[in-house]
Amino acid sequence: MNKKLIIVSFILIAIIAGIIIYFSFLKYDKKAFSEKFKTEEAIETFKIYIPSSTSLVTKEVYLQKDELELKNLEKILEIFLLELPSPLKETKILGIYRDKENIIYIDLSKNFAAPQSMREEYFVIKSLYKTLKENFTWIKDIKILIESKEIETLSGHISIESSLKEVMEES
Repeated sequence: MNKKLIIVSFILIAIIAGIIIYFSFLKYDKKAFSEKFKTEEAIETFKIYIPSSTSLVTKEVYLQKDELELKNLEKILEIFLLELPSPLKETKILGIYRDKENIIYIDLSKNFAAPQSMREEYFVIKSLYKTLKENFTWIKDIKILIESKEIETLSGHISIESSLKEVMEES
């Protein structure tokens, strides 16, 4: 009788231990699944428009979304600049500012104002405008600053003194 009691007790303990182990792993898997889902949910698709000699080329990029809109804008702008031809691709972002009317001021290094033809200048401005405006619909207008100063043109052809919206929506 004692042997039967010991065997039954042992079997019960083994079953209870198995149930505890099973549910602890199940809880861990749910946690891992929910963490994976949160990470996947936070990834967002952005379109970048890259200037070519005759048009704009679209490229999709996937980034982890940041809570701060200007951080997302800065990440997209960094990727955009890397896609440009030299010397434009060496451009550094000196600052990005947003006023209360949702006008974005982008302060760039002097590399962005490198000499180029009228067509090249147009496509660079258009690709920058379209990349930011389509990914961030809250933007009302964009102003480009070079070394913290307002400039008339990037390369002497297209006036960007007032705003990019005026230039891009006219053409």
